[in-house]
Amino acid sequence: MMRFHIEWKELLSRRVVADVLLSHPQVHIDQTQLVSEKNDRVPLKQKGWQDALEAVYPFKVNRFTINEGDVVYIQDAINPPLHLAKLNFTTDNIRNIHAPNNVYPSKVHANLVIFGTGRATIDGHANYLEEPFPGARTQFTIENVPLSSFDPEIRQINIAVSGGRLFGSGLVEYSPKVTRVQVDNATIEGVAVGYVHAPATQQAEARRVKATGKQIEKQNNRPAVDIEVRELDVTHSSFSYTDKTKDPNYRLFFNDTDIALKNLSNHQQQGSADLTFHGKFMGSGDTRVSGNFLASKHGPAFNMSVAIQNTDLPSMNDILRAYGRFDVAAGQFSVFSEVSIKDGYINGYVKPMFSNLEVYNYEKDKNTGVLHQVRELVIGGATHLFKNSSTQQVATEVDLTGKLTSPGISTWQALVQVLHNAFLEAILPGFDRSVRPNVAPDASRQAHRTRSSLIPPST
Repeated sequence: MMRFHIEWKELLSRRVVADVLLSHPQVHIDQTQLVSEKNDRVPLKQKGWQDALEAVYPFKVNRFTINEGDVVYIQDAINPPLHLAKLNFTTDNIRNIHAPNNVYPSKVHANLVIFGTGRATIDGHANYLEEPFPGARTQFTIENVPLSSFDPEIRQINIAVSGGRLFGSGLVEYSPKVTRVQVDNATIEGVAVGYVHAPATQQAEARRVKATGKQIEKQNNRPAVDIEVRELDVTHSSFSYTDKTKDPNYRLFFNDTDIALKNLSNHQQQGSADLTFHGKFMGSGDTRVSGNFLASKHGPAFNMSVAIQNTDLPSMNDILRAYGRFDVAAGQFSVFSEVSIKDGYINGYVKPMFSNLEVYNYEKDKNTGVLHQVRELVIGGATHLFKNSSTQQVATEVDLTGKLTSPGISTWQALVQVLHNAFLEAILPGFDRSVRPNVAPDASRQAHRTRSSLIPPST
């Protein structure tokens, strides 16, 4: 129901304007509509919708209220819809009768229920007469928003989300002249996030990574765009990566994870962001990561230190089979690394260590082929050539030095590439070097060192 009437108090200002109430509206949006709108050559902001809305009623609308509104987004017939309920919205001074010289002269207030259990409150000001579209600056508070509701949507980009609740507060400003997002604090509790790298989507994944990196670089230090996250905490959560392009498929994960991110910004003058990460690698390896990174104008710039200790090595058998064609019966895995990138150069090291290593186990391998058993016996025997007699550890160290082949990539792209290459080009080959008698042993050293240029490839 829509109700129109003259706003009597504004007659004192010699203005004849309307007060409009929209009661219990139900708005349904589906994916077909959004795709059609996206493919339209004329953007929504240029379709004259403001003029069309004003033409509904002969008097200019100055106050607008929505009472108990519902907004539903339907992706398809299989997945549950995204539902915003009990939307109450009020805004006045739309015609800029009062304080016309203010950038945002109209008051705005809203509250609503998000996805069944979440709550949001919005307070701020707007300028509805700004063209080609209205501008607004609002403070927001959200609590208990279920992140799993986004799962059907983001599965399209190979990410699965289960569980998780979002709490936060901050400020959003959006107008034809400026875009500003300021998150004062945000907390994510108990979420499980998994990324799946699959054969059928490899090309699409590469395109998305490249497009995302370009967009991040475009917004970095852009004067009209200001993005700031003052404090973000992720608690009691897990993150996984599944590679279905290898044989066998393998899955790497961190559980019992706590992350703290502070002072993240897209502007260099805001200073560097600080990150700490605590968790369990593969359910057993105590993990500590700390680092800082900067929205540099000259490409990626960050420092990072990583320590993963006493991971149960058999939990990594799938990745050992995928890359090394062998597995282990027992052992612990640790890795220590420090990496920095600045002015297009990378510098650092990766030091993987293995202890109590047992490659061959009769009970585990008795049903495999004879050649496989012989191979694992040889690998297992070779580990003793490199094992330090006092620590009973096998170790290698790889220096990461060189120039980035793509200095224009974003910081997060460089970080992902460094982690990926460090694992594939240092840890796994380091294990392989450690267990194979391809160099003369040196009993006086705990670890043998190799030096190589580890240059993250362009995406």
